Amino acid sequence: MTATAEASDFRQDAKVLSLISTGHFLSHFYYLTLPPLFLFIRQDMDLSFTELGIMMTTLYAVAGVVQVPIGFMVDRIGARLILTVGLIIMSVSFGAIGMAPAAGEALMGALSLSFNPTYGIILALLAIAALGHSVFHPADYAILNSSINPKRMGRAFSIHTFCGHLGSALAPATILLLAAWTDWKMALVIAGSFGVITMFAMTTQWNSLQDDAIKKSDEKKEEPKDKAADAPKEGIALLLSGPMLLFFLFFMSLTMMSSGVHSFLVVGLGGLDIATTKIAGYALSAYLFASAFGILIGGEIADRTGRHDLVALAAFVISGVIMLLLPLLHPGTILLIAMMVVAGLVQGIIRPARDMMVRAASPKGSTGKVFGFVSAGIAAGGAVAPAIFGLIMDANQPAWVFYLMAIFMGLAMFSVIMPKPKHQ
Repeated sequence: MTATAEASDFRQDAKVLSLISTGHFLSHFYYLTLPPLFLFIRQDMDLSFTELGIMMTTLYAVAGVVQVPIGFMVDRIGARLILTVGLIIMSVSFGAIGMAPAAGEALMGALSLSFNPTYGIILALLAIAALGHSVFHPADYAILNSSINPKRMGRAFSIHTFCGHLGSALAPATILLLAAWTDWKMALVIAGSFGVITMFAMTTQWNSLQDDAIKKSDEKKEEPKDKAADAPKEGIALLLSGPMLLFFLFFMSLTMMSSGVHSFLVVGLGGLDIATTKIAGYALSAYLFASAFGILIGGEIADRTGRHDLVALAAFVISGVIMLLLPLLHPGTILLIAMMVVAGLVQGIIRPARDMMVRAASPKGSTGKVFGFVSAGIAAGGAVAPAIFGLIMDANQPAWVFYLMAIFMGLAMFSVIMPKPKHQ
């Protein structure tokens, strides 16, 4: 490839990646717009904390359930359309939540209701928003897989993941600044407009976004009939095959470990008298920052080696050993933070390797359903882990918070060690 062609190819990849990563940024951003506003919402609507929690449960539960069906739709009718529709549904739904109190009062008066339906309206909007949110992993990976030069795929996956983390990091401060400038309702309306603007930008660049479903259709037309018997599994048979179930376990185990760190590291360290709440908070922040940089480093590594399984195994061993050592060593402040930096770094490095392994095992034209299925493992792990860690802390066994994280790393190691097919 000439220098001019190489530069053109790079610009094309950068354009695609910027569009897809912006959408991924917003998908994570919107998920964390509501929790910072809970106190404002509770005061205005006189809700309990349980009712506030149900709002987030609705969002996560619906998104988790529909991931796989959305993945099938991506592979059947195309990722570009699904992604664009999902983005507009998600952004408009979150913006509409800001209008829900006014709509509730209007309905209450028009229908002479004895109750204010605002809370029900918000739950319905969150369920709709979850439908929109569920498109991002299946559609994003299908487009990246078809549009990005394979030699840059690892870095593309890492930037895509990093932008999602960045959206989560910036959401609380952004929404609170908007709420301070206006109020919580208008803050959500303004935030909703971000996605609408991005959607219009995305539609102007549709020709730049290659589609796995289109490629699959073209290849099937050209495929010799005698190759039909050798075709890889498709549909439900593919998702319930051993390799895909192992990837589901991989994603679920990794999420359960991460959930333990995010939600129970601080209380676990405090329960073991290893660190004060303040120092434990610093350790968690160190882990999160290191994880973000690890994602970018992992992208470089993923493009330089084909042994993504060895990268993941090494990372699992390192992070698992660190979690085992924390309750045994009772490290001081400096060593504690250093250990969490290393753990965060290797956990970040895993992400691009993880995505590259799933890509390699996905038959052509099945990227959407495969990533939808394994992403459901993220939802499952995120739903189950907090309750398990909470039970451990209620039983006054903080050391087992860390032992359990190490066990989850062991499960992830098992899922990686088992052989898997390579299709791409």
